[in-house]
Amino acid sequence: MALFLWCSVAWACVGSGSPVSGSAQKEHTAHRTTNWIAQVSPLYGQTVSQDSEQRIGYRLIEGVKPDSVILTIGERRIGALDTTGYLYRVGAKHPTGRVLYKVTVYCDSLLESRTGEFTVLSAKAPQRYGHKVLRVYPHREEAYTQGLLWHNGELFESTGLQGESSLRRVELSSGRPIVTTLLDGEYFGEGLALLKGKLYQLTWQNNKAFVYALDTFEKVGEFEYGGEGWGLTTDGKYLYMSDGSEKIYVLDPETFQRVRTLEVYTDQSKVSYINEMEWIRGEIWANVYMTDTVIRIDPTTGAVTGAVDMSGLLEDADRTPQTDVLNGIAYDARTGRIFVTGKRWPKLFEIEVLAR
Repeated sequence: MALFLWCSVAWACVGSGSPVSGSAQKEHTAHRTTNWIAQVSPLYGQTVSQDSEQRIGYRLIEGVKPDSVILTIGERRIGALDTTGYLYRVGAKHPTGRVLYKVTVYCDSLLESRTGEFTVLSAKAPQRYGHKVLRVYPHREEAYTQGLLWHNGELFESTGLQGESSLRRVELSSGRPIVTTLLDGEYFGEGLALLKGKLYQLTWQNNKAFVYALDTFEKVGEFEYGGEGWGLTTDGKYLYMSDGSEKIYVLDPETFQRVRTLEVYTDQSKVSYINEMEWIRGEIWANVYMTDTVIRIDPTTGAVTGAVDMSGLLEDADRTPQTDVLNGIAYDARTGRIFVTGKRWPKLFEIEVLAR
């Protein structure tokens, strides 16, 4: 009896155009019950640029007459969807990255859903920049630089590697650490940010962030988080954390909970390996790991607005077998100076960025 009632409800969603009888009718009914949606569009992998439009549609199998079809985009229920589809407007300031949607078909007490996805790319190609070295300062070669920032005339640096990780306050003119706090040997130090008198330091795969008093380096708190910790910066209100992917997580500094997520894209593709970051004049500047490129990111959308070529900064004569990649950006907001260095580099550079 239960099977009979189930098939009767399912059959109510199918039109009665062509008669189907006997065992063929039972097979036909079961098929239509589980596969009302023939297709949704756009399909996975399709891209669209900011400041354009994307039509979201669907097609049902022949004969299905639903009670309603509902479209949901992300967590937002859009409403009823007809056969003409829904024109989704991608504004000039729409976040880049994936847009997930779901089409749900309702028939009596049954429903079927199908998901789809498309990716929003930046509307413009990144502006290309070169660099000019203005001054060169010493940098400690043992420092495996993971985070770098400037405050009140001094550099603050987070260094990595297990058993060698530290937090340092550094004299610019000599590169000498004035104050150093070592992390316990199990921790691998990563990104660093200063917010409201507190230093926040990430760890790589330990799922833990440490909070220190700026003046004393006394540890005043810690947070746990999922995934890896790479780069960290702040806009003065929130923290921005990278994890080595194309994603940047905006965090509440009081709880370390995620407020929103940015996905970093150019006009062509995503940019993975987002590493050390710095907030500079309303933008996020970020090292792309294993490259000589620093990208400039719109923190509202995730779009890459610029790419700075840092190749040739460190001469071959300054390299040793221990010299590693470019990593470390600091900004002096009072004077506009920008400093960059790398992991185990003997020099730190004050640079000027030049449009090409």
